[in-house]
Amino acid sequence: MTTTLRAPGVYRAPDENRYVQLQLGSTGIPGFIGMTQRGPTNRPVRISSEQHFRHVYGELEEGGYLLDAVRGFFANGGRYCYVLRVAHMVRRLREETARMANLKCKDGEGRTTLTIFAANEGMWGNEVKVTVKRQKPRVSTFLTLDLAEGDTSAVIKSTHGLARGTVVRIYDGEKETFRTITDLSGKTIVWEAAQPLDRPFRSGAPTYIEPIEFSVEVRWKEMAEVFNNLTLSPISDQYVERVINTQSELIRVEDGRTATSYPEAVPVDLEEKLLEGGTDGLFTVTPEDFIGANIGPEERFGLAAFEALDDVDLLVAPDLMWTLKKSAGFRTEKDVEVVQQAMVSQCERMKTRFAILDFPDPLDHRRASQWRLLFDTGYAAFYFPWIQVDTVGGEKRLVPPSGHIAGIYSRCDKEMGVFRAPANEEINGIVDLARNLFDTDIGQLNAEGINCLRSFPRRGIRVWGARTVSNDTQWRYVNVRRVVNAVIASVEQGLQWAVFEANTPILWKTLERQVSGFLRELWNKGFFRGDTPEDAFYVKCDDETNPKETRDAGMVIIECGVAPVRPAEYLVFRVQADVPQTAQAGD
Repeated sequence: MTTTLRAPGVYRAPDENRYVQLQLGSTGIPGFIGMTQRGPTNRPVRISSEQHFRHVYGELEEGGYLLDAVRGFFANGGRYCYVLRVAHMVRRLREETARMANLKCKDGEGRTTLTIFAANEGMWGNEVKVTVKRQKPRVSTFLTLDLAEGDTSAVIKSTHGLARGTVVRIYDGEKETFRTITDLSGKTIVWEAAQPLDRPFRSGAPTYIEPIEFSVEVRWKEMAEVFNNLTLSPISDQYVERVINTQSELIRVEDGRTATSYPEAVPVDLEEKLLEGGTDGLFTVTPEDFIGANIGPEERFGLAAFEALDDVDLLVAPDLMWTLKKSAGFRTEKDVEVVQQAMVSQCERMKTRFAILDFPDPLDHRRASQWRLLFDTGYAAFYFPWIQVDTVGGEKRLVPPSGHIAGIYSRCDKEMGVFRAPANEEINGIVDLARNLFDTDIGQLNAEGINCLRSFPRRGIRVWGARTVSNDTQWRYVNVRRVVNAVIASVEQGLQWAVFEANTPILWKTLERQVSGFLRELWNKGFFRGDTPEDAFYVKCDDETNPKETRDAGMVIIECGVAPVRPAEYLVFRVQADVPQTAQAGD
């Protein structure tokens, strides 16, 4: 460390570096939405593997495509994803809605002192077994000084095992009373001044002090949880709601806060009692359940819940096709279109994500062509046909390809960069296609903006297309749209430092220099076309992009243009053959 010697005085500290270098954020991170056996319905969960998915969401016995999609995502190079469970939550008529299984625990006077719920909705909760036991005292101490009537504190031999909020029993073999500790100091325990003793206790009796606690044990399949030393005192660190609701993966509890006095306030013993009343709401799911709403924290549902996540840049909904066949809430293919249009709408509105869509029909390329005509956007792509995978039981089944394709997006982003078109890549984790396509079929579908899956001898099954469903040639290719999305997301995140700065030419030049440096780095990595940076991109931030009315509105506008790399779809070559001259007649 270098020490600078200066005379005593007041010196100006160096200016803080107020901005950080722009960096390209994570890409290839999908948000999956679909039906599961269990799991939260109001927040996406970050999933790092197929095993992690099973741990959080279980395995849906009724089928569904979400597990296959997540498995395909990781099999094809996916790093991590987010998953959101969909269930029918709001009743309109008399249809089934998703509900949590529950169990009411009674106190010694028959009042409901504790209600235990499954951690989330579903019939899975009906298999959760709960055991509740009143614990024997784990510690016992005694008075060292007599207690008089009206006292609000006691001096005891040891406070080991006691804490603020512990409910203690004070008894001398003949009489007893109960108090909640509000403070400890040395060997003195204190309770509320509003609850003075109504009788004396003598230390020589002897008089004992013991905690009043209970335990809850929960079992579901191979999972087991045990919570000991629980109390009904809200000020305790061992308060039953505080402990279980923050630690348990299987249940949630609600304190009934009854007026029952101790010791009868503690729940009576229960032995492996099943929760009941849980329902799935699977076969009544509607398009509105998929689309959802973003009302605020803890009130986000469906696709709208992904709006709160910055790192999601792909949207995938393979279970739309399952609900079309199974759910009474999806009456026609129009319901599927409504949800897919909502996915596209979110991508277009946020401008930082892309939708990977599936066709309702797994086989018919004519119906695929008709379905594609419903969409005109650079923020989505379709893949055809469906794929065939092995199930756990060894049987083969057809599933939508979107989850596997999302894995290929992630693989290309990780190994090469988001500028690499996610095409001509082998699809792992599948055994066959729903049907094989001829070259003429592939040519026609590709021209219509439908990306085909194709089988090659010795090269496996590959993605054979990289087109969006945009009729605008500028946004024809998937990687072009995603490169621009990634740049927008990175610039939005990296320029947060500029908020509330003085909107002056100094700020404009700083922003222009920062964004230009970022785009130059991307050009060096191969993101853009052009032999020079000037050919690859431009950045403009001056008084032309920021006139007085813009500045008065509190805005600063940066104009950027980039030339993303486009994939080579057609390789044209010429064959030249040397043809020997033939002897002319008469020679």
